[in-house]
Amino acid sequence: MATTTRKPVRRGRKPAAPAGFSAGKAVAKAPEPTPEAVAEAPEPTQRRRRKSVGGHAMQLSAPERPGFIRRWVNDNGNRIANVDELAYDHVTDKGVQSSDPSSRISRLVGTKAGGEPLRSYLMETPAELYAEGIAEREQIHSQVDQALVKGGDFTGEMDERFSHPDRHGSIRIER
Repeated sequence: MATTTRKPVRRGRKPAAPAGFSAGKAVAKAPEPTPEAVAEAPEPTQRRRRKSVGGHAMQLSAPERPGFIRRWVNDNGNRIANVDELAYDHVTDKGVQSSDPSSRISRLVGTKAGGEPLRSYLMETPAELYAEGIAEREQIHSQVDQALVKGGDFTGEMDERFSHPDRHGSIRIER
């Protein structure tokens, strides 16, 4: 039985003709420019640099301010009011990219459950107040750790519920 091989059908646009040919015919080359013409020719315009599509770029970056801690806060639920109670204020610097028509610096970061835009606002607090808040949080964490080591909870309501010597599977924290 004879096998026949078919030539594959070419799809798409025809390939470009090599330089100096046009539809199978030779075309006269343009004359080389003279050195004077090259010197007088304007320099080609520089293309602007294209932003990286797949790279890691800081979308929510902002300039730092000495003595302050800055943070982006989403306007979701009661989050802005919560950080306002922690002594954060809205940043209103000039020259920082913002998508908010007011003086507050914000960026669109997504959509809320209802379909409305979700904004993230740049807020800042003095570094001293930030350090005090971190110290308070660490104090609460150490109380919880101490209560777990003793076998209860930090409120004292559930003494020895977590580590009883007679119970199998008790929690032990060793430091």
